[in-house]
Amino acid sequence: MGDSANPARYHRFMGDNPIQQVTRRDWMVVLGLALALRLASAWFETVLHPDEVYQYLEGAFRTTHAYSVMTWEYRDGMRADLYPWLLSWPMRLGEWIAPDSRLPILLPRIVMALLSLGIVGAAGWLGARVSRAHFWTAGLLAAFWTDLVGFAPHPLTEQMAALLTVPAIALLARRDWSARVLVAIGFALGMAFLFRPHLAPAIGVTALWYLWTVRFAGFVPLLGGSLLALAVGAGSDMLGGDYPFEWMVNNFTRNIVDNVSARYGVSGPLGYVREVWQVWSVWTFPILALAAWGARRYPLLLIFAVANIVVHSAIGHKEYRFLIPSLSAFILLAGVATADFAAWWAKQRNLNAEGRLRLLVVVWLLAAATVVPVYKARDTFIVTSFTAKAIDDARARPDLCGFALVGREFDGTYGYARLRRDVPIFIRGKGDPKIDPAFYNYAVVWNGFEAELSSAFVKRACTDGEQKQCVYERAGGCSEASSPSEINRYLAEHDM
Repeated sequence: MGDSANPARYHRFMGDNPIQQVTRRDWMVVLGLALALRLASAWFETVLHPDEVYQYLEGAFRTTHAYSVMTWEYRDGMRADLYPWLLSWPMRLGEWIAPDSRLPILLPRIVMALLSLGIVGAAGWLGARVSRAHFWTAGLLAAFWTDLVGFAPHPLTEQMAALLTVPAIALLARRDWSARVLVAIGFALGMAFLFRPHLAPAIGVTALWYLWTVRFAGFVPLLGGSLLALAVGAGSDMLGGDYPFEWMVNNFTRNIVDNVSARYGVSGPLGYVREVWQVWSVWTFPILALAAWGARRYPLLLIFAVANIVVHSAIGHKEYRFLIPSLSAFILLAGVATADFAAWWAKQRNLNAEGRLRLLVVVWLLAAATVVPVYKARDTFIVTSFTAKAIDDARARPDLCGFALVGREFDGTYGYARLRRDVPIFIRGKGDPKIDPAFYNYAVVWNGFEAELSSAFVKRACTDGEQKQCVYERAGGCSEASSPSEINRYLAEHDM
């Protein structure tokens, strides 16, 4: 006989009986599972996009050592120093503990993974406000869904913004917070804006909707928290020798007005439909349908997610990572709605509600498993065994000015992220064994775009026949540049 014939048991598991039903053990299981998956994801030195290496890990390295690869965005004053500075602290700790190990790269990833538990906690909290069943579905889905696990350790500003906005907006489901809590929520939303200014319209619309529903009762503390975050950003900019938010103006001017971002690719207004379909495939429809259902309980998350997608759809250059704040919100809503759907399904057919719920969780696990290969195909290892050895060997040779890594294994230049080094490493893209003329002036060429080495290295023309093999020498000078022929020979021998 179904649970609907046993009202006491049904309401004990599925009914609107809030947080008290969820035990400490429940929280430990969900958060423990989420942590284990995220630490496993952090362990593998992979990247989802080169920006996490060149824009942020390199920036963190430069904060500590005063030299690094410097991309055109930093040369044009389009990036703030706040996020790389924050990443530099776990990196410094890693160098202090084990300077010649992978720890300087691993610790920033672990910190990001730990911070991502906030999204899982927000999912569980939203579910627990309804019932223990909702806690488990929302918490488990947030714990193991592939996007949330896959992005968790990656030091991208989009991910950092998601870690701040999604829990903050989830907390606004409760309308009787103290002023102190609202200040903290406003601060989180303000910091998210600093990391990802493109979120401003979505954050603004969501905050206005919330304030309208509470008759603007929380306006002052929310605004105060946001202004405090902006003060942090302004102070960071001034410490770096810039005007407050000068980088935002430069970023908007170069990417939007000058349309520089278009050279990385553009797509039409429906481009994100294709992006999401490539990852979620047939699961796109049930996720979005459940998210819409979940919005009946928590509309703010849906408002934020949709507004963010609309804004980004109007921008020609589109990347899947730009949507991670919205996708995280969708998953939280879908997790809550899964328990609602199980209860509705059981009631319609007089079935066992707990049984339907377990079946749906298994379906979600299978869905997440089908998405994993997409992420595996997108991930690229930062440091291969060859590049690690090559860079370590280069550091041990005082006569070496620099060398080139040539071949398909180095397309995307991920090998350069071996951070403990003081040798310029020139990296060619896939399939071209020749040293590009761009090395006359630049240390690194990635997909045809320039990235120069900062001034701690001295520019020097080192030649091998007609080909210039070195354009920067390590600090302190070098006696002679070694030809990349040894590297090329190694690559050929190992079919790399």
